[in-house]
Amino acid sequence: MAAAVLLATYRRMHERWGWPLLLFTGYLASAGWTLTLAASDGALWTADVADSDATPPLPGRLLDALAGSGVDDALATTLLCLVGATATVLVASALRSLSDELSARRLVPVLALAPYALVGGEVEAIALALGAATLAVAAISSESGRPGLARLILAVLCGLLLGAAALFGYTAILLAAGVVCVFFVRRRPLLNVATAAGFFVPLVVAQSVELDWTEDLVAALQNGTGQHRYVEGLAAAVVVLLILGGPALIASVRSMRTTPAWPLLLAGGAGVVASVAAGLVSDRLAPGAWLPALPWLLVAAIAPVRQGGPSVPTPLPVVGVGAITAYALALLIAQ
Repeated sequence: MAAAVLLATYRRMHERWGWPLLLFTGYLASAGWTLTLAASDGALWTADVADSDATPPLPGRLLDALAGSGVDDALATTLLCLVGATATVLVASALRSLSDELSARRLVPVLALAPYALVGGEVEAIALALGAATLAVAAISSESGRPGLARLILAVLCGLLLGAAALFGYTAILLAAGVVCVFFVRRRPLLNVATAAGFFVPLVVAQSVELDWTEDLVAALQNGTGQHRYVEGLAAAVVVLLILGGPALIASVRSMRTTPAWPLLLAGGAGVVASVAAGLVSDRLAPGAWLPALPWLLVAAIAPVRQGGPSVPTPLPVVGVGAITAYALALLIAQ
């Protein structure tokens, strides 16, 4: 799978294919890569995440319902991988709206073989997909030339998606920072009101079925061990973040000042920083919980060298090294 993507990237086929075909191929590559890593390490992460204190209770109920309907852990993991792979399509679409199509095309291989696929089979994959849809809809809704009513409806949909994402992963709520910045860049501040209105709908519905998101969040932030290992926790978080982001993360950070899609990068940064801080406070680091924010940290990997210039070609060595490292780590976990 990785070899096929790298070969296609080397031949720059992703720059020549039609946009719909590229998105479809990117989805298949992302899903295949995530499933490959999940099969390589042999881990069934879903069973662990269902009982995780760092995860909202709704995912656990969903997995229990799937188990009750006869869906085993392997099939549940496969379904989660397929759902999470949609983030590649949605992130590329958001970048296309905020930047240009060529940049989005060049980002697709980076996302398709991203090392964060190591945790792509966790239940946060649902929050990953919903969060990616949130920012994609925010970017599309604020485009110039769109009728006012359509813009308003899309902004409400953006809020609904954000609220649903928050029910599946606490980190997803921090993507709201990216939504606000997108509307700020596009000079559509009133869309924030419509988005906020939509955001509370899923939370109210969840509360009506005895799922209080705010109480669950407070409970997740409580330190059950009574220990505060800040230095060790921070060091571990940095190492894990470098592993899940790979060389593309370093390339993205180095180019963060030149990317026109800085609201997306800000959303990912806010999500990871807040999640790490919450993990340090509660002495409960859960890298899988960062999943909804991780793709956005890579959007500047193809940013132009100079602000306002064209994006750089897909960094093939960066993508290749990240894929090899992730696969090697998956094999190591399996032993």
